Amino acid sequence: MELTVLARSLCCATALALVPSVALGQVQTAPETPVTARTMALGGGTHAIAQSTSALYVNPAAMSQSRVYHVDSSVLWDPAQGRWSFGGAVVDSTRKVGAGLAYHYSLLDGDTRNHDFRIALGAALAEGVSLGVTGRYLDYVGVPTANGVRGSAYSGFTVDVGIALKPWSWLTLGVTGYSLSNPDTALSPLSIGGGIGIIPIDTLHIVADTVWDVTSFADGPRARWSGGVELLASRVPLRLGYTYDDIRLNNPVHLITAGLGYIDQMFAVEAALRQEVHGGSQTTLLLNLRYFHRLL
Repeated sequence: MELTVLARSLCCATALALVPSVALGQVQTAPETPVTARTMALGGGTHAIAQSTSALYVNPAAMSQSRVYHVDSSVLWDPAQGRWSFGGAVVDSTRKVGAGLAYHYSLLDGDTRNHDFRIALGAALAEGVSLGVTGRYLDYVGVPTANGVRGSAYSGFTVDVGIALKPWSWLTLGVTGYSLSNPDTALSPLSIGGGIGIIPIDTLHIVADTVWDVTSFADGPRARWSGGVELLASRVPLRLGYTYDDIRLNNPVHLITAGLGYIDQMFAVEAALRQEVHGGSQTTLLLNLRYFHRLL
């Protein structure tokens, strides 16, 4: 019954319009996955503080850290790549075991189409300790794997597993293993990510994150490092972030990120910008629309 409600909410979110993915790979070695505006604005990594629909993409264990029923829709635009991405997500963490569904459709240059469908579960094992798992079905088009060179084309399943820890009220930790079945595509490599979140006061969040791609490069694992600051000014969240990315392109890329929004009791509108400042010039924009179901 709960999954039926989740599925209906997901359909509403997708039809409503606009949910994106931060691009499923801008080149064959780009292991990016869908994210929310909050995650993008904080540098792309929120393993320790991802809640609500953000947890679906970053760390499913974090779903159980807040009691919410959220329906999310968004759109992503990447003008340099000619990429649009749409989709929807819904998370219900009002019970002991939180559950979520998401679907994302990515269109590149009006031709290349990618699909990402996921279902996630997260539960608190003890006070301050949560575990989560995400099953993903990927349908990517592109160059197939050949002659020992991993391509982008792939259609099949994989799984992510995450853990979230909150030893003190001001400190959170998160670790996620991505694509643990090691699918045969450069767009979703076997990776491990982790992060730390510091909350000195309720309205200020400071995060640091990393993701390591352990399979795509002949010279060994490569990493993406990021950090960000979030200030909750009344109903307006302000976010800034920075990323050093050694896995998305052939050369290291430095990026700055920023975001703001408006959060009401029943809905939220949030936007994020990601801009390459060294090693590239790409601009990516993301808009989130979120509905909050009021709990009785």
